[in-house]
Amino acid sequence: MARVEAAVVCLLIIAMDVVAGVLGLHAEKTQHQGRRLRILFIECRQPVRQAYELGVAAAAVLAASHAIANVVGGCACACSRDRRPSPNRQMASFALVISWIVMVVGLALLILGALPNAKAKVAECGLPRHRFLSIGGILCFVHGIFCLVYYVSANAAKREEGRM
Repeated sequence: MARVEAAVVCLLIIAMDVVAGVLGLHAEKTQHQGRRLRILFIECRQPVRQAYELGVAAAAVLAASHAIANVVGGCACACSRDRRPSPNRQMASFALVISWIVMVVGLALLILGALPNAKAKVAECGLPRHRFLSIGGILCFVHGIFCLVYYVSANAAKREEGRM
């Protein structure tokens, strides 16, 4: 029964991260449908409301996926005063730290890419923010891989501790 539960959790985390990644990539594609004018290094462009909605949705799904992976995975602290942590515990700790870093950077890029599209019909000029949404979407896929590694390693470490 535990293996079925683990498989369902893994599929849920991967599915949520894939959905977040696709939403981020689609938001970038939608953002390029708006009108734009570029002079030297300054770009003026008209906001696209749908790109804002897709970017915020991608950020929300990424955050929810991260929360589920962390709650279900449990605490995988590698610091132990009694003995050296097992390789599974070390891998879980490494994957947890990397997943947090990827989530923070991905979430920031998705929000920074979506925010200029929040305004209604008023063109905004400034430095171009190219590819923020697409890079954030790609980081959602990377996040899914590290959350999967974290969850599997944390479960293996829990099973090892249960035997000892």
